[in-house]
Amino acid sequence: MIRWLRRLHTFLGVFFSPLLLLFVITGWWQTVSPNRNKGLGFGTSLIEKLSTIHADNYFPLSGARNYSTDLFKVLVVIMAVSLIFTTLLGLMMAFRFAKRKVLITLILLAGILVPIFLLYLGEGARKNLKSPVPLIEDRCALTFPGANASHDKVSFRPL
Repeated sequence: MIRWLRRLHTFLGVFFSPLLLLFVITGWWQTVSPNRNKGLGFGTSLIEKLSTIHADNYFPLSGARNYSTDLFKVLVVIMAVSLIFTTLLGLMMAFRFAKRKVLITLILLAGILVPIFLLYLGEGARKNLKSPVPLIEDRCALTFPGANASHDKVSFRPL
């Protein structure tokens, strides 16, 4: 049984590794590129087009107008379920075959607590940060001199 599970773990990992790498690389790019255009079919560079797969489930081709993403979504759901399964299977094998189970437990706990701690630190730092880009309402609304600012705003679409 363990041999079969190891083989399944290997096959699923190898099959889905290209798609997982695509999602990791484009997710990384989206995380570190705060000024990217987030519209549908954005960008002309390869990383921007690949990122469209990540965000919108299609690859933008010139001239194409309509996309059906249903089949790709099925593949992504199967990939996600397989990733969950192989991750849990990997954890099971790590605990089953490790000689130092306490060390494996501490590493697992660190893998849970470090991201939580970093998110907590980021939340505290966010209170002191100001966005380099004004809010959309601030860019779109104009007030007239002498007008009541809360009632007499005229909104325009940004250019």
